[in-house]
Amino acid sequence: METIRVMVVDDEARIRKGIARLVESCGEGWEVVAMAQDGIEALDCLAQLDGDIDLLISDVRMPEMDGLTLIHEAKKRYSSLYPLLISGYDEFSYVQSAIREGALDYLLKPVDREQFRLRMIDIRSIILGGRLQHQKRGELEKQAEKFKHSKQTQTLSDITSAGIDATRLGYWVDEFPKGKYVLLCIRMDTLPVKTRTYTSKDWKAYYYAIENIIGEVVGSQGGEVDQLGWSWRGSDSDFWVLISSPYQEVDLEGAAEELSMQIRSCIQTYTPFSVSIAYSSTIEDLYLLPDARRQCQSNINYRLLYGGNKVFGPAVLETMSDRSEVKLERDLLPILQKLKRSIEQGNSSDAAELCNQYTLLLEKLESPESLQTAVQNAVILIQSVRLENQRGLAAVAAIEEQFQHARKAASVYELKQFIKELAAQGVEEIRQAREQGSMKPIEQAKSWIREHLGQEMTIKKIADHVHMNPTYFSEYFKLQTGETILDYLTRQRMEKAKELLNDPVLKIQDICGMIGYQDVKYFSGLFKQWSGQTPSKYRANMQS
Repeated sequence: METIRVMVVDDEARIRKGIARLVESCGEGWEVVAMAQDGIEALDCLAQLDGDIDLLISDVRMPEMDGLTLIHEAKKRYSSLYPLLISGYDEFSYVQSAIREGALDYLLKPVDREQFRLRMIDIRSIILGGRLQHQKRGELEKQAEKFKHSKQTQTLSDITSAGIDATRLGYWVDEFPKGKYVLLCIRMDTLPVKTRTYTSKDWKAYYYAIENIIGEVVGSQGGEVDQLGWSWRGSDSDFWVLISSPYQEVDLEGAAEELSMQIRSCIQTYTPFSVSIAYSSTIEDLYLLPDARRQCQSNINYRLLYGGNKVFGPAVLETMSDRSEVKLERDLLPILQKLKRSIEQGNSSDAAELCNQYTLLLEKLESPESLQTAVQNAVILIQSVRLENQRGLAAVAAIEEQFQHARKAASVYELKQFIKELAAQGVEEIRQAREQGSMKPIEQAKSWIREHLGQEMTIKKIADHVHMNPTYFSEYFKLQTGETILDYLTRQRMEKAKELLNDPVLKIQDICGMIGYQDVKYFSGLFKQWSGQTPSKYRANMQS
């Protein structure tokens, strides 16, 4: 039998105890859990019990705080509480006030025992019915919150999927709470030999298990650090997690590292696999989520250098060299990024010049460990271009083979020549691939994009115009031009925006719509990334 918890409030101790006995005489389903002599003491008791009271029986006239004020204050704080007033004053104004404050009844002293028991049977039904409604309402709220969370997760999955144009999703960030965010990428390491015998059913079960492990860890840690979390499966063996906190003082990157350690440990404990995890820097604008995605994917490639089953983040990578006794020179990395772009574009002269700059810096490194690491970084970036542009050309096994080649070098000169030859091979392979293909579909696509910059643009729509499969078209465009279709589209829009900003009559809102963006804030952030200044600052500089 469900128990009804009761509090009795009366300024006369004899009457308090008498009402308590009356309540307990109604049977096992009733329990008097607290008594108080006035309204203030009653509110203190309610606070100590965290409002865990079903029925509040109170006198009307009491010192300090009367019964009507008491039930008014108690109902404000604990909406599920039911009041019952007992008084020796048969005044209509009291009865009116009691009903207005939500009292179940207004009984007169002295209380008739039999009438009291009969009334308590009715009150019990009301309270239990209220509990059921509250429970159903709570279940509906949970279902609504679960649906909202699922919708948010699907949006995040779309944003982190390759080839999705985030601009067509509109004001999607409004679906999410305000605060700061960190993105995590979880990728399976080299698979054990025994997985070669796994069937598609086995893989489906393991992927499902890993997805659930990640979801449970994310959910269990959220309450501990005042953070929200979303998790979803990406392509192939990638999984993603986004965590958020509304509080600026929370160290979200520290929480991301701790969460990564827990996920990594649980997956290794409950499955035959290990994973590497990379997390991004903190972002305070969700429109920067694609940038966080790129940062994660870049960071996770460091497992090729430091091995799998590790966590890589902005702060972690700074100290990673100390852990492995390797010193990374930061001024080498920007040159590598430029070298990567020159190879993608098939520009042999730029690639050769950047190789010269990079190899000159190699001579300044002070330890063999630093030298080998710098060479390995070059191998990874150069090979990543070849992997992206020439499918199947250079597998991960080839990268390891090149690492071994570099380790066998007897001098710095040999290492310098090795990097130059590797870069030259990459440029030549890409140039040959482009010469073998026809540029006509690419030129048609570029022309169509330039003519329709103000329209909603998707890869499928562009690919349909040149009668090609969207996935193949994306790879073909990158192979032929050295940049992704979305990068080209964004670059064209930014160039058009610069042109339009020269017209002082046009508002930035109008320009945003003319080049296919719905959100001015997103456009402004993107323009600043591409030009180094906001649209308004750019316009001011052009007109000064």
